[in-house]
Amino acid sequence: MNKMNRSTARAIDIIDLVAESNESMTITEISRILDMPKSTAFDLVYTLVNKGYLEAADSKNKTFGLGLRLFQAGARYLEKTNFYDIAHPILEEIMRKTNETVFLALENNGRLVYLDKVETTSSVRTYCQIGSNHPMYHAGLGKAILAALSEEQVRAIIKEEDLVPKTQYTITTLDGLFKELDETRKRGYAIDNREGEIEVFCVAAPIYNAMGKAFAGISIASMVSRMEADPDRVELFGKLIAENAFSISKRIGFRGDTLYKV
Repeated sequence: MNKMNRSTARAIDIIDLVAESNESMTITEISRILDMPKSTAFDLVYTLVNKGYLEAADSKNKTFGLGLRLFQAGARYLEKTNFYDIAHPILEEIMRKTNETVFLALENNGRLVYLDKVETTSSVRTYCQIGSNHPMYHAGLGKAILAALSEEQVRAIIKEEDLVPKTQYTITTLDGLFKELDETRKRGYAIDNREGEIEVFCVAAPIYNAMGKAFAGISIASMVSRMEADPDRVELFGKLIAENAFSISKRIGFRGDTLYKV
């Protein structure tokens, strides 16, 4: 069924337009941008104002912005949205596409807490188990989240003396870590190349909540030998994990247009 009420569709177009605008808008601007008669725009705008979905932002200049009712409706949606229920099917789909282990972890007090894992019989075995918590600096998941933070925030979480080597490939200086986080932002996903476990290679990306905070992440873990056998796998997996992390973020209310600002 593809039936659509024209007036309802136009009202939603107005809400979308005002939501995307950095400034409040006049009825004339709304009418011009959406190519609708000014009288139609007038009626729809004031209907939305009366219902609380828009409000007069500046009565003198007669401009309009989003109303509290829209925020309340969005908040109720987020309250009913179970983060795990959204993420788990996506993890399963990534596993089917890659035939590799896929992880979901949360940041808690500067450490990673593993919340979910999907694996196959051919999956890489790691020490990361559901419910376990680990430092962030040597894990792809941790670096994916750290790359979304400011330098001051990273320093508050990680001290130089905390950078204990897990393998000979672990980054053990803050300067080295900051350089790696900068590279993470540029490529759009994080890499853990044998830093936490000598035979494991991970790619990871952050998940943001409705407040724009990177609070979680997802990763693909593979054997180093499999990644080295096909050089294209790193970029392929990296783009896949970033796209899905962004998708999860949008579904739980994130309004940004990219995972990292470079």
